[in-house]
Amino acid sequence: MLPLYKRSLTSTTTLAASRLLWNTTARTNVSNKIRARFVSTETAPPIQPQGKTMRIERELPDPRTDRTKMVGGFFLFSGIMVTALAMIFNYEKTENPIVSTTLYQLRRSDLTRNILGENIEFDGVIPWVYGKLNPVAGKVNIRFYIKGDKNKTGEIKLVADRANRNQEFLIHEWSLTVDGTQVDLLDENTFLLD
Repeated sequence: MLPLYKRSLTSTTTLAASRLLWNTTARTNVSNKIRARFVSTETAPPIQPQGKTMRIERELPDPRTDRTKMVGGFFLFSGIMVTALAMIFNYEKTENPIVSTTLYQLRRSDLTRNILGENIEFDGVIPWVYGKLNPVAGKVNIRFYIKGDKNKTGEIKLVADRANRNQEFLIHEWSLTVDGTQVDLLDENTFLLD
């Protein structure tokens, strides 16, 4: 039998060695588990479908074979885009304050109401304003068609300009043409554009 001091030293050494071994083993087990988690997802075998595998044994279609269809589709798309842009720009013209003021003045005009009747508005399903309408640059040269209760259609023409933004528009022509007869609307009343 070992003396007491040697036994305590041996048991202490054994205890420390077993703790060291336990810590090393525990760390290794934890790191192996973490590594196994990441490694197993990266190296997992691909999932095979159940039953027969499908294969397509044919050539891919050549996109250049039907060239006329592609060119026709391009021109159709371009035409639709140009039409949509023209309608958007025309809508901006019809909602312009100058056109609204012109329609307001026409509805108040006795001469216009005598020729076209009451309820003067744009003619047609889609109102169209032709010409140049650029109030920022001071250039207005527009014409559009209107109608009233008497089932007559008239063409309004407005030509005006201004030198700068601080001045008011100078109207050169404001006329109504119905059935080939042109009526000068400037003689009737004062018409101011904003």
